[in-house]
Amino acid sequence: MYSQRGPAYSNMVSINLSVPLQWDQKNRQDRELAARLAGIDEARARREELQRAHEAEVRAMLQEWRSHEDRLRRYDASLLPLATQRSEAALVAYRSGTGPLPAVLEARRSEVDVRMERLRIEIDKARVWAQLNYLLPSHGGVQAKPEAAR
Repeated sequence: MYSQRGPAYSNMVSINLSVPLQWDQKNRQDRELAARLAGIDEARARREELQRAHEAEVRAMLQEWRSHEDRLRRYDASLLPLATQRSEAALVAYRSGTGPLPAVLEARRSEVDVRMERLRIEIDKARVWAQLNYLLPSHGGVQAKPEAAR
C-alpha cells in the first residue's frame, strides 16, 4: 500500500503479509461439515426422544389393559355375584310377602348397573387391546393377546 502524507511527513509504503499457521490441522473441521454433523446429532436426539415417548405410551396402554383385566376379575369374582344374590333375595322376600316391590326393582336396577359397568370396562379393555394390537403387529397373522407380553 502506498500513502501520500502531508508536507511535514514523507510518503509511506507498507506491505501486509498473512501466513496461516498449520498446527492441529487434523482436528479442525470445515464449518459446513460441522453444521451437518450437528444436524445429524439433533435428528438422532429427536428420534430417540420420539422413541422414548412412544415406548412410554405403549407401557401406559399395557398398564391400562392390565388394570381393566384386574377390574373385570374383581367384578366377576365379587360384585356380580353379590348383585345377583341381592336381587334374588329381594325377589324371594317379595314373593313371600315380606318385602316391597320397590326393593325388588331397586335390586334389579343395581344388578343391571353393575352388569353395564362391567360391559363398559370390557369395551375399554377391548379398545386398548386393539390399539396395542395395531402398535405391535404380529408375524404372519393374528397376534396373541397382551397377556403374552407379561
